[in-house]
Amino acid sequence: MRRTRTAALWAMAMAATSGSEALAQAVQSPSVAVEAGTDQRRRGLSWSDGAAAVEVSGFLPIGDSLDLSAAATTLRDSARHGGADLGIDLAGRYHRDLGGWRLSGGVLGHLFVDRSELDYVELEGRASYLIGPAQIGVTAAYAPSQDAIGGDNLYLGADAWVALPGTPVSFNGGVGHSSGDTDNPVRAARLRPGGSYWDYRLGAEYVMGELVAGLRFSTTSGAGARGPSLYLDDNAGARLVGYVRLEL
Repeated sequence: MRRTRTAALWAMAMAATSGSEALAQAVQSPSVAVEAGTDQRRRGLSWSDGAAAVEVSGFLPIGDSLDLSAAATTLRDSARHGGADLGIDLAGRYHRDLGGWRLSGGVLGHLFVDRSELDYVELEGRASYLIGPAQIGVTAAYAPSQDAIGGDNLYLGADAWVALPGTPVSFNGGVGHSSGDTDNPVRAARLRPGGSYWDYRLGAEYVMGELVAGLRFSTTSGAGARGPSLYLDDNAGARLVGYVRLEL
């Protein structure tokens, strides 16, 4: 059960899922994961130009209420991020448990190697609840107005994860909505191509000791490339991604 719960944490927190930073409602220990997938997608958009990508991520708890996480991802000369080959995500969070609820808030920095003018920061809040073998959660992530993203950006999402008792199989899914004000339409297309949109995702995982194999399906509503932009590609919308992850 601990392995399955850890697998769900990494799938929901570091993938891209979705972009939701899920926190397990259990005592965490330092951990590292290496994931290779056929695409790197967040909130229904590809961050690796639709190509295979590798992500190395780490999680470090500090005391009972603080944690730090970091991830480095190959972006494959991503048009969405100005041709960057490597992205780095850094996050710090504070969380509290109230009954069966876990409430958390934090700051996330998204850095792009050799394209520092495209770096941006998000503020995040999350509430999740553990019900037996299932976890449900809601997330709000807000990126204040920044030149790098051509305005501000608000992401609201809900997700769920459930493990099949007595098996190494788990399922997860979610829905989210991206919106915001636009100062520079060219750069705003990085996070909101075509304007505000919905994203939907479903996934399944199979845990084999420290190795996890899974599939993620994601699609979007109204996030297609519209008009010329330096930061648009042809990889918004429906995509099935396969991946394997080693958890240490």
